[in-house]
Amino acid sequence: MTMIKRSYLSLFSLLFVSVLSLIIITWSWSASAQTASLTVSPTVARQNTTVTLSGTGFLPAETVSIWITYPDYRVYGVTVIQTDEQGRFNHPYLPDFLGATFTPTGRYVYTARGWQSGREAYASLEVDIAPAPGASPAVQLTVNQSAQTQGNTFVFTGSGYRPGERIALWLRYPNNAIADLGTQVADAQGRISLAMLSNHIPVGRYALTARGLQSGGNGIVDFEVLVGDTLKPRGTGQLSVATGSGPQRQAIRLNGSGFLAGEVITLWATLPDYATEWLGDVTADADGTFTIEVYLSEQDPVGRYTFSAYGNSSERRAVVEYTLLPGR
Repeated sequence: MTMIKRSYLSLFSLLFVSVLSLIIITWSWSASAQTASLTVSPTVARQNTTVTLSGTGFLPAETVSIWITYPDYRVYGVTVIQTDEQGRFNHPYLPDFLGATFTPTGRYVYTARGWQSGREAYASLEVDIAPAPGASPAVQLTVNQSAQTQGNTFVFTGSGYRPGERIALWLRYPNNAIADLGTQVADAQGRISLAMLSNHIPVGRYALTARGLQSGGNGIVDFEVLVGDTLKPRGTGQLSVATGSGPQRQAIRLNGSGFLAGEVITLWATLPDYATEWLGDVTADADGTFTIEVYLSEQDPVGRYTFSAYGNSSERRAVVEYTLLPGR
């Protein structure tokens, strides 16, 4: 009797080990089958350089969405692509995410997600500043003030170009993004001038470049924009938000009070880099209050915001701070 029990016990143990091994093998195969990968080549690139995104481990002929997260956690769609019969894809891509020739420098993260499989993969890219020609000894480019607060005008003058030649102008922002300012024609003495109002733009150090398209003469001047306040309010109102922080892709409700009945109130946001963005106008209720919802999308940079409300009749201003966190 004991020997029979032992035989059954040994058989049961053998079956248990076999089933357990089968479960482990099946689980391991399933886990490996559900693994997708994404690479970017090169992993470090200069501005205005084409990179290649390569994905593997997706379903055959699967639709895959690709998006990119900026260094400041703004998110933009890149493309929607279909994999080949082996679940792979290759996508050459120029990082021209905002339509600018040169994007901000820093660390970017690509995400690829399969529509049918739900598999996700990630790859990071470091963007360095693009090489640029230095200043030419024969060209002089100057600015009236090397540092001014927001709301002031910077006046630039250049000389040393050919008479009548076209001069290309571009502006390098504090985050190393580039804005094309178009062209200007030098006068009969080879001189140019340009005035730039610094309303609404980020604070930090800028560089203006003026390059002669015929002579190749290059002028560069640095200047700095400081935090400024162009309003002179005559009183204060109240502005509040339910919570002091929250993730991207949600609406927040701003509640204002202390304004005149029926007056028009202008609202704007001061972004983390101190650039400003107009949010619209509202009309105060009979008791001088208002409520407005502001949607903060994945394309808004994370960081500290200051929301402001200004009564155009009372000249009262109210502010409240809010911290935007990366989206979940």
